[in-house]
Amino acid sequence: MTTPEETPSSRSRPSALDLYETMVRIRELETRIESLHYSGKMHGSFHSSMGQEGAAAGVIGCLRSTDLVTSTHRGHGHAVAKGMSPTTIVAELLGLQAGSSGGKGGSMHLHDIGCGFLGENAIVAGGVPWAAGAAWASRRLGKDLVAVSFVGDGGAAQGVFAETLRMARTWGTPLLVACENNHLAHSMPVERTFGEPGSIAAWAAGFGIRAEYVAGDDVFGVHRIAAEMIDEVRITGRAAFLEVEVWRVRAHSLNDPDYRYLPRDLGKSHLQTHDPIANAERSPELSDAEIAAARERVTQEIADAIEAAFEGQAAAESLATSGVYTEAFEREAQLRGW
Repeated sequence: MTTPEETPSSRSRPSALDLYETMVRIRELETRIESLHYSGKMHGSFHSSMGQEGAAAGVIGCLRSTDLVTSTHRGHGHAVAKGMSPTTIVAELLGLQAGSSGGKGGSMHLHDIGCGFLGENAIVAGGVPWAAGAAWASRRLGKDLVAVSFVGDGGAAQGVFAETLRMARTWGTPLLVACENNHLAHSMPVERTFGEPGSIAAWAAGFGIRAEYVAGDDVFGVHRIAAEMIDEVRITGRAAFLEVEVWRVRAHSLNDPDYRYLPRDLGKSHLQTHDPIANAERSPELSDAEIAAARERVTQEIADAIEAAFEGQAAAESLATSGVYTEAFEREAQLRGW
């Protein structure tokens, strides 16, 4: 007998084409965002996840719509994979009223509760306790869901990361921490902090949880191991850890002089051999016709989304102080007579 949350449709897995199309959608959107910045039509911070699309598509493709995701400052791909509207994303980056935070949050604070994307976090590893708390509370309320928290190799070195893993393990929390090991915590090579790829997973296993490593340039491989782990987390209620080896092929952010600590062509050369999109196109899982149709479909979709975003209105100046913590604090202070 199946419960409403365990219907076949809620358990269905995406096809190879679905996974591929998600990666192409992420790449197309972020490439267009870069172009908007360079043409002076968009301003503010932007951290590209180019080359890491296999992690976002492979892991999030295992989730139900009711499952939850928290992200990092490099989280546009996670937002897209979880179902956030590209138009809403672009509107937020343009500072427009139709953005997810009315244009006030910007690139590092995207969120959409409606699709289970609890949001990005500009604080390194800040999303890990969010996800753990949401997962634990939901399980206490009898909900059959899993929370996935994405974190980078730099985030894995934060104290709150270790504290949360320990608490999640002790409390029996349906949490999967997906570490996108892109080899650099800004400019610090991961080999100097943890060691070779797989070392972070070996370290996380010391907390008494299942911890695995997978190469992120194979979206189908990521999806297979993530699906198995997420099913296990959902059934047992025990936290788990997945290290996905990827590579940061762009600078840390748009204005970061990465050439001062990396060879100029390192990212480009890595993408030639470890591009998850190109690797998927070479696999027998997809036909040339499917690839061409998906690319055409996604290119038009993103173009339409950007056009729709630019038609939006800037937020009124009167909204500049709305939706901030001070409002709630002031109301509480008045009630309590502070």
